[in-house]
Amino acid sequence: MMLAIFLLATAFVPYERIYPETLDWDTHFRGTPDHNSQYAAVTSTIWQYGYTAKTRGNNLTIDFSFLGGVDANKSWVKRERISNRNTSKILLNHEQGHVYINFLLLKNGERILRNQQYTVQNYKRLVDKTAKELSKFYNNMQDRYDVETKHGSDLEAQERWNSFFESELSKL
Repeated sequence: MMLAIFLLATAFVPYERIYPETLDWDTHFRGTPDHNSQYAAVTSTIWQYGYTAKTRGNNLTIDFSFLGGVDANKSWVKRERISNRNTSKILLNHEQGHVYINFLLLKNGERILRNQQYTVQNYKRLVDKTAKELSKFYNNMQDRYDVETKHGSDLEAQERWNSFFESELSKL
């Protein structure tokens, strides 16, 4: 009896917001540091999409799937470069920005790919073209983020990006 009530109640739960992962050093940075790199940390993110298409005459149905997040085994930190709690906080905040950009790619990519107008003749080419454009746009954003913030060391630029992330994430 309680199970039936619980299932009925959960059917009416309003849309639940999905949030990006919140980084922490122990969980998300398990890779081996590149000691030849000048950087104190690297966050490796994943964005993948897939789809199955069914056609019946000129009728097309596409079912998309999306995956995004942090690849903890490729992300790393040079713990010896973190001298105190404040340094750790600043660096982790910067790395979190990379996760936010990846999350924007995941959510905006999903919205764009799902809502495009496809035909039986163009869907393969259009899905591929759009996914490549999305990847390029957000990869360029990742690069611009690092350049503008000087990999997190320019605190004013970092704060501008933090405001951008807050604004963009609030739209999702």
